[in-house]
Amino acid sequence: MKKVLKNILKKVSILKMIGSDTILIEGISQFSQEVKENMIFVAKKGKNVDGHKFIIDAIKKGANTIICEIMPVNIYNNITYISVPNSMVALGIISSNFYGNPTEKIKLVGITGTNGKTSVANILHQLFDKMGIKNVLISTIGIIIISKKYTTTHTTPDIIEINKYLNLSIQKGCKYAFMEVSSHGICQKRIFGLLFVGGIFTNITHDHLDFHKNFNHYLSTKKLFLENLSKKSFALINSDDKNSKKIIKNISAKIFFYGFKKKNIDFKIKILKNNIDGIKFSINGNVTYTKLIGIFNVYNILASYATSILLLGVKQTNKVVETIKNIKPIKGRFEQFLSKSGIRIIVDYAHNPDALNIIFNTIKEIKRDKSSRLICVIGCGGNRDTKKRPLMGKLVYEKCDISIFTSDNPRNEDPEKILIDMKNFKSYLKKTIFTFINRKKAIETAIRIAKKKDIILIAGKGHEEYQEIKGKYHPFDDMKIAKNLLQNYHL
Repeated sequence: MKKVLKNILKKVSILKMIGSDTILIEGISQFSQEVKENMIFVAKKGKNVDGHKFIIDAIKKGANTIICEIMPVNIYNNITYISVPNSMVALGIISSNFYGNPTEKIKLVGITGTNGKTSVANILHQLFDKMGIKNVLISTIGIIIISKKYTTTHTTPDIIEINKYLNLSIQKGCKYAFMEVSSHGICQKRIFGLLFVGGIFTNITHDHLDFHKNFNHYLSTKKLFLENLSKKSFALINSDDKNSKKIIKNISAKIFFYGFKKKNIDFKIKILKNNIDGIKFSINGNVTYTKLIGIFNVYNILASYATSILLLGVKQTNKVVETIKNIKPIKGRFEQFLSKSGIRIIVDYAHNPDALNIIFNTIKEIKRDKSSRLICVIGCGGNRDTKKRPLMGKLVYEKCDISIFTSDNPRNEDPEKILIDMKNFKSYLKKTIFTFINRKKAIETAIRIAKKKDIILIAGKGHEEYQEIKGKYHPFDDMKIAKNLLQNYHL
């Protein structure tokens, strides 16, 4: 793809330009090591690294245009330099322009909240796909266009990749896009320039306070996404969340509510039957069922149902209700496996106190045999919110029969310190906590001590297929490892 620079710069606030705006551009990057010939390099000030330091490296790699907040001292001939007030804002606009402003041609729905983002986005993708409506999923588990999964350059797609894949999805005939919107992405303007036809708010609880410093900042960041929706858009709000009244303030979009508890809301659900095999329920009087487990998944399905009706219209109600029955469990979200000997493995992404508590309550609701024990393998991520570690440790210790503390993604932190933080709580119970830095050893121990009808919950990493240690990504899939170990122990 090639475009003239001046066309890419439309709507960008430019403070100063040195050089030509008629040169051809073949790509955009904010990482100097990924720059190729005739690309724009966007220098931004990051939390740990200042991209302005890599301008010369980018030029050596072939960049012909530099977008920056501070003009460099040394100016090279035949290079165009553009200074802007905010590099991330500029990046959002030029990415959209370069890829033909895809969100003007596709209906993009963003899902934000502490828990449920991935599940709701995935359920919507499945729903529309099974109804024969082409769509794209942009989430932490990957980018899926129709049914093909694309490998992204980064764990969380940046704004360049988002626009690139939205453009590709339009070429493949997609009409709808479902995308997770994280608080980090909102705060760092990583979704700037995208136009959303709707936004979903699932819930908000304790998480990411290492980044946001306090809950009010976290809440206001989530609100910002919904506040920026246009009057033509819709905002779908979980009315059962205790912060829903704060969330809806200053929203211009048309507001709709979904939930269990309150009367006179737009989309209401009632559970008719709930067990280990699935849930039967009615939405606004329409009865259906799901193979997904847990009340939290009923919320996720309700949000997905409501979004489908808001996008497709009430005439599609019967089709949506019928299609819900065919939704498959999502990888790493209460993903289950029952061994031949009757030991049940549950892998879940729960990595904050509220999500953990929801999982424990779900297991309690569906556990048929009172003699079965709950064994939990749990870790906390390194270089992340340290305040939640003792809260999670205490929850596991008090709710589970056997607690096994281990590593999650230690990143650049000492795993031993993380385990100490997790055990830094007071409790009147006198139970042993098993600790293993090696996560595989922790899972192996859980399987070795498990008996028939026991439940092993492996929490924290969910769908992830790696473990991040000292900047390196090592292959690690909780469910695959658990299944292999079960075979070793003849279970």
